[in-house]
Amino acid sequence: MRRICGITVAALLAVAGCSGTSGSEPAPGTGTKTVKFSIAEGKRTAGPEEVAVRTGENVALEVTSDQADELHVHGYDKAAQLAPGVPGTVSFTANIDGIFEVELHKSGAAVTKLRVGG
Repeated sequence: MRRICGITVAALLAVAGCSGTSGSEPAPGTGTKTVKFSIAEGKRTAGPEEVAVRTGENVALEVTSDQADELHVHGYDKAAQLAPGVPGTVSFTANIDGIFEVELHKSGAAVTKLRVGG
C-alpha cells in the first residue's frame, strides 16, 4: 500500500510540474485577485488605472488587446504574449512592495499601475 501511495504522490508531483506554474505563481483556487483590462489602438479602454493588493496576495492581470503585443509587469519581470482579441494573463504572488508599471511593450500602452503594500 505504501508503494501505491508513493507512486500516486510522485505522479501528482509530475503532473503539477508540467502545469507551467512556478513557485512565484499562485496555485489555482487560492484566492487570486483577478483584474481584467482591454486595450484598443494602444489605449486602455477597460480596467482600473491602479490595482492595489496586499503584500503576499495572489494577483492575476488579464489583458485583451486588439493587437499582438507583450504584457509586462515591471519589477516582477512577468510577461505574457498577447494575440489580437485573445485574453492573456500574468499571475503571481505580489511579494515585493512598491508601485509597478504594467504595460504593453510593443505599443507602449500603459495598462495599469500595481500598488503592493501592507
